[in-house]
Amino acid sequence: MIVRAAEPSEMDTVIDVLAEAFQDDPVSVWVFPGDERRAVGQRIFHRAVLAGALAVGGHVDVTDDLSAAVVWTPGGEDDLDGAAFAGLTGEELGRLIALFDLMTERAPGGEYHHAQFIGVREKAQRRGIGARLLRHGLDRYAPAPAYLEASSPESAKLYRRLGFRDHGPAFAVDGGPPMQPMWREP
Repeated sequence: MIVRAAEPSEMDTVIDVLAEAFQDDPVSVWVFPGDERRAVGQRIFHRAVLAGALAVGGHVDVTDDLSAAVVWTPGGEDDLDGAAFAGLTGEELGRLIALFDLMTERAPGGEYHHAQFIGVREKAQRRGIGARLLRHGLDRYAPAPAYLEASSPESAKLYRRLGFRDHGPAFAVDGGPPMQPMWREP
């Protein structure tokens, strides 16, 4: 398996990969209740986040078979265009705003690289692809530290195996599932 930078022509596929990978994620289930609505909302959400990440000099890596993708941004940087979220309901937007506000409040200061989303298509999960994809970015960005938020206990286990440590206690928006902030020194 080869990990490489995503081509501009592959961004729709990256959105599909992330939407599929996060379909049953606890945070996604909370933000977008209902399986059918979540499938629609996730694509709108990931398209907006991807555009915002690229606008601040972020980077998207994919596997050569396009079964997995990771979105990296410079720490503390985002450029989310509210208009890009058109198509989401008021409730979904409210949950996202509350979540983004809390994530911003809890984000570390200083220089680091943020692994915003790491997703592997369902049929390719549990084969080490996500770990390989993440290691590629960690190697590229060394010697800077890396940060991410684990949205499930399973993902936190993977990140710990890759050298991430808890960066303070887990946090959650009122009524939402916990997210574990994690930090990795180079």
